[in-house]
Amino acid sequence: MKRSTLLFLGILLGILIVPGRSHALSFAVPDEDPAGVEDASMVIKVFPNPSDGRFQLSFDYSEDEKIVAKVYDITGKLVKDISNDLVKDENSVSANIDLENPGSGIYFIRIEWGRTILTKKIIIR
Repeated sequence: MKRSTLLFLGILLGILIVPGRSHALSFAVPDEDPAGVEDASMVIKVFPNPSDGRFQLSFDYSEDEKIVAKVYDITGKLVKDISNDLVKDENSVSANIDLENPGSGIYFIRIEWGRTILTKKIIIR
């Protein structure tokens, strides 16, 4: 195979191949509609943060679409689906969450509806 083809395939797969070594590349591929991804730091409110695994969250929401909300650990493993804990009112959604004895670390709440994705980092002590 040509060297340029190997380089292209390596970049496509996220690996930089150097004789005798390989290096992983990290890059962001833009979403086809980046306007659908919101800045969650201004939208989702979580308190207390840091917490012991029990916290409240709220965010503005005035649509009728189904909301899927999940908590993941730093490795991307699903910790808890909190979709059924969400309480909707006219202009917002809130929830009281208990992760039930999680380990200390960094976790992420991911909230999705339609093409909107919100993510918020939480710290568990």
